[in-house]
Amino acid sequence: MNRRLVLLLPALVAAGCRSSTDDAGRTALEVGIVPVIDVAPLYLGIEQGFFTAEGLDVTPRPGQSGATIVAGVVSGQQKIGFSNNTSLLIAASKKAPVRIVAAGNQAAAGDYAVIFAPAGGPIRTAKDLAGKSIAVNNLNNVGSLSINAALQASGVDITTVKFVEIPFPQMQAALAQKRVDAAWAVEPFASAIKAAGGVTAVLRPYPMIAPHFPVASYFTSTAFAGSDPDVVASFRTAMNRSLTYAQDHPDDARRILPTYIEIGPEVAARVVLPEWSPDVGAALLTRTAELARDYGYLTTPPDVTALVGG
Repeated sequence: MNRRLVLLLPALVAAGCRSSTDDAGRTALEVGIVPVIDVAPLYLGIEQGFFTAEGLDVTPRPGQSGATIVAGVVSGQQKIGFSNNTSLLIAASKKAPVRIVAAGNQAAAGDYAVIFAPAGGPIRTAKDLAGKSIAVNNLNNVGSLSINAALQASGVDITTVKFVEIPFPQMQAALAQKRVDAAWAVEPFASAIKAAGGVTAVLRPYPMIAPHFPVASYFTSTAFAGSDPDVVASFRTAMNRSLTYAQDHPDDARRILPTYIEIGPEVAARVVLPEWSPDVGAALLTRTAELARDYGYLTTPPDVTALVGG
């Protein structure tokens, strides 16, 4: 998350964050999201009528990054947002007024998130990454955090590793052009890199931190949580139902992916889906905050209990 943006967030809080109603008498909610596989349950919940059943009219609003979504929610432009938990923990440590209202997704086993290196090259195991450069989509965030934790668990001196910020769609080219030694990619980009060929999977970091590692959450501002607690509770109920439905109906999750992200049905059919559960994983959020502090991503530990609404 952009440091200057986080420092400005408390000043962006708008007065009058109360929700509005539409012509059908439902509460209208804009939900800021990044269009990725992880938010499939939100779209499924809208399609299945779970939000309507709770009196909500939910509209997803795609954003460029988690940082812009956090800013939009705190300022009241959107009432609910979706962000990776590392960004939320960093924001909370800087006193940004955010509150998690529902789980987003948990990391799956397999190639949901994986470090690739050129096939036939010198990098075959985690230990071979010592002294190497690794592409991540954002510096000092969930990618490098999970990689550092996995490398430490593998006995690698993480101070010798260099992270290079490269957008996911450009990672395959960066590997082919030898601009980096390895690249960390998540789905659907991991499947695209595998399909291009010439790579080997070296390390799957998330499961090495913990099974069912909580990657992301839906959140709101503390102002909206205070002014409209019933709306927040209704969103949580519908979102939890949506998460359970997506986990139980993977074919439906794959079917809905091409409706909001630019992948074809054939790609959607082979990607590794994340896990979806209503459990926000508070204990593992605390662990994530500890890792973020260890790696210098934050200095003041956030109040995880307050962040998850305790």
